[in-house]
Amino acid sequence: MFKNKALIPIFIVVLVDLLGFSIILPLLPFYALQFNLSPEMIGLLTSVYSVCQFVAAPLLGSLSDRYGRRPVLIYSQIGSMVGFILLGMATSVWGIILSRFVDGISGGNITIASAYVADVTEPKDRASAMGLIGVAFGMGFLFGPLLGGELYARWGAPAPAIAAASLSLLSIILSIVYLKEPTVHRVAETKRGLGLYKEAINYFRIRDLRTMLLIFFFFALPFSLYVSMFSLFAHIELKFSEREVGYFLAYIGFLGIIWQGGVIRPLVKKYGESSLLKFGLMGMIIGFIGIALARSWVELAVVAVFFSFGTGVTRVVLSSLVSQIAPPDKKGGVIGVSTSIESFTRILGPILGGWIIGSIHPDFIGWAGAAMAAIGLWLAFRVQKNFKTLEPELIID
Repeated sequence: MFKNKALIPIFIVVLVDLLGFSIILPLLPFYALQFNLSPEMIGLLTSVYSVCQFVAAPLLGSLSDRYGRRPVLIYSQIGSMVGFILLGMATSVWGIILSRFVDGISGGNITIASAYVADVTEPKDRASAMGLIGVAFGMGFLFGPLLGGELYARWGAPAPAIAAASLSLLSIILSIVYLKEPTVHRVAETKRGLGLYKEAINYFRIRDLRTMLLIFFFFALPFSLYVSMFSLFAHIELKFSEREVGYFLAYIGFLGIIWQGGVIRPLVKKYGESSLLKFGLMGMIIGFIGIALARSWVELAVVAVFFSFGTGVTRVVLSSLVSQIAPPDKKGGVIGVSTSIESFTRILGPILGGWIIGSIHPDFIGWAGAAMAAIGLWLAFRVQKNFKTLEPELIID
């Protein structure tokens, strides 16, 4: 699993970081329900973090190109810790908003971690290396929701936030003590202000990179819809408690570990990244349709197999392809743009999901997600180059 020893520290740091993050994320609708908010308002509240991250992620990615991955990652982790502390102390909706603002404006953990992985791996090994971040996601979402749901059910809203803040502190200590700066050459150049975002627009002039970023959008938007609104959907439609939501999301995390820890590498070698991307998006479509139709734990358990395969495989392959296409000295910036796209979908996802649940019907979460993933699949068939594990040409148009 760790042929490249440089990946061990970043894997541990990301795992601890995501564990804290996943404790809180599924519980946000329950925090909001304390103040009797409507589904539409819960969607708006959930989007605050992503509004801030949408602005901050490209800047943090480019700053890491100039000043190094390690210091920017530590800054981001400190922001997460402060945000969790504020959430635990919140006694009003405004307290929750402030906590999400602080966490979001400093949120670049996965951006920087992905750039770090790209720095220390060869292109042919990058998909499997990015899979380690997927394993960290899976392990985080195996134990985090389980722990968060149990803490919330036993001791109330402050307990999960305190636990998440403690884990963020641990990740900061691990980064300071064990994480070393990658020994790669980067151009010491940072675009500031509007120049940074103009450069981000220029990335869309690279034909296959543009297509991949669009696919990333239509992967991330339905995934955001699911992640941000599943708790509320399950609470309203299936009468799930906080504890039951935690159990189900832990099961999703367990499946993610299986797919990303032991399945992706041989699949990449056998089918190539282009084909695997299509398989992943097909799995997402089946999974979302299943979510719309499922009415019991057993049905959801079957659906989860397809959904977790689709989302896990698609994320890893897309991350690998985006990092391969990116100019060598701009990997952090390009990955920052992909994170910013994901942050944008995390703005749209909760707002759209809250509106669907409150104004249409909770089941339409699944149908809408399947339609978006289908657009991503259509785009995947339009990619010009059949990527395997080689650096592709940069085709500008």
